Amino acid sequence: MSNLAFEIGFDHYLFKLPLDITRFSDEHRQQIRYGYEAAKHQRVSQRMPDLYESKLISLRDRALIKGFEMTLTPEDLRTKLIKTGNRCPITGETFTYARQELSDWSVDRVDNNLGYSISNIEIVSVAANQAKDDLDLAGIIKKAIGKPDQDSLLTEHEWFKMARFYYQKMKIEKPLSICKILTDKQAFYDHIVFMQLFKNDQKPNKAFLLLLQKYCTKEVVNKASKLTQKRVYHRADIDVGVLYNSPKLYAWVRGFIKSINAHSAEFDPLLLDCLFA
Repeated sequence: MSNLAFEIGFDHYLFKLPLDITRFSDEHRQQIRYGYEAAKHQRVSQRMPDLYESKLISLRDRALIKGFEMTLTPEDLRTKLIKTGNRCPITGETFTYARQELSDWSVDRVDNNLGYSISNIEIVSVAANQAKDDLDLAGIIKKAIGKPDQDSLLTEHEWFKMARFYYQKMKIEKPLSICKILTDKQAFYDHIVFMQLFKNDQKPNKAFLLLLQKYCTKEVVNKASKLTQKRVYHRADIDVGVLYNSPKLYAWVRGFIKSINAHSAEFDPLLLDCLFA
């Protein structure tokens, strides 16, 4: 951390920034002064920071104050921002820059227990970053499946996009009973199982249906899948209404859900993959 403190002092001189060290702890203040004086002594050519340097300065300050590791470079930030296509992967909005708006670009630490490294950051909007806050993956998924708070910065659809986005980048640290959560969202639960019967050619869906056959027989699952395909084809619609307008198909789905809940420990990870992978 002493090297980081020195670099912060050095950069404050380089970029003509006021040296306010009151926000830093006593143990770092002297090193910040040393860095500033070193740059001054070397007569470093002062200039204005670019977009990435400016962002890095604020991240370094935060890292030192909070005690986080900091290994990022301006090029790392540039690389990450380019990958977004200049749009927030959660809200889909075009990024704004230094406007103090919710659409401004910001740097999120994926794992809140780790610091600022290129493998632990993503570029998202301020709205998405503030909504995620210190949530772990399980917390994000609960928000995605549940109804957003009235004052939430994200819509229901955006929370679902966030869960899909971070599902590829985070791990669930504690057991998450997705079956239990879905029990309180019956229409959504119906829709999920219905969709697995329809999208039976993808890897997560195949794994789900294979396990379902174990408890509900291959014959019944295949019949339900064929009926789903047939009804969707005739209706030209994959809305869950197709399910509710078929008593036979609905009875099968309700039976499947009963079996799923009875073996939730096996189905939980498969359902998570079907939803978010």
